[in-house]
Amino acid sequence: MIEKAVREFIHEGLAAHIGTRNARLEPNGTRLTAVRVEDDGRHVVAYIPTVASGLVLQDLRDNGQAAIAIARPVDDRACQVKGEFVESWDATGDERAFVLQQWQGFLNQLDMVGLPSAASINWAAWPCVAVRIRVTALFDQTPGPKAGAPLS
Repeated sequence: MIEKAVREFIHEGLAAHIGTRNARLEPNGTRLTAVRVEDDGRHVVAYIPTVASGLVLQDLRDNGQAAIAIARPVDDRACQVKGEFVESWDATGDERAFVLQQWQGFLNQLDMVGLPSAASINWAAWPCVAVRIRVTALFDQTPGPKAGAPLS
């Protein structure tokens, strides 16, 4: 279960990436626009730019395994969510404000580490495919002595 402090961290609007694997165990992955922790703390919704969703969605439908890495560029604090695919849908207009707010948070982080918005102006952020993942494990990925340790 994702506790309140980790949920708040994830909801800041950070660098996020989803990784999957195909039937031949070859890796696939793509950048996420946003990640939302559901109220139950047992599921996350990852928002994948539609233009980048094809192979990842295929993998999720084939084997259901996902790993989501979430990192804050200004201090390298990071976590990894592992889980199982539940469902996907085209993100709705009701979800757009949250998704774009998180995206702006990520762009603000990039600006703070010296990557101006002009460098990311053409990155796709919307429309998105929403992917619901049931959390099976959560790990600290911040560099240092606790890297790789389970989070509760």
